[in-house]
Amino acid sequence: MLEVQSLKQENERLRDALEHEHERYRELVDEQHEQRRKNVRMVCVQCRGNLLAVAIVAGHDIRNPLPLKMSTLRFGSPNGGFTASAPVRSYACSSCGYIHNFIDMGHED
Repeated sequence: MLEVQSLKQENERLRDALEHEHERYRELVDEQHEQRRKNVRMVCVQCRGNLLAVAIVAGHDIRNPLPLKMSTLRFGSPNGGFTASAPVRSYACSSCGYIHNFIDMGHED
């Protein structure tokens, strides 16, 4: 009986330790995900180089360029409702030259 009781206590201790380690693992994964999300506009996805903001415009008049906008009728606005268009933002990698384009859904006019 004493041996069974001792084994039950040991089992409970191990279960608690395992649950604690699972919790630490989940926190670590969440922290890594958040770090990657924060750096998504700062690091090139191909070569991990630094990104620099670039302007991509349309039109023939260099004195009055038209900023590119993309239709976002399919996408919901972060403020609620739908938007007709959102600005296109671009970054160029300083190492490999790859241009990263994305729609800035959080842009406030």
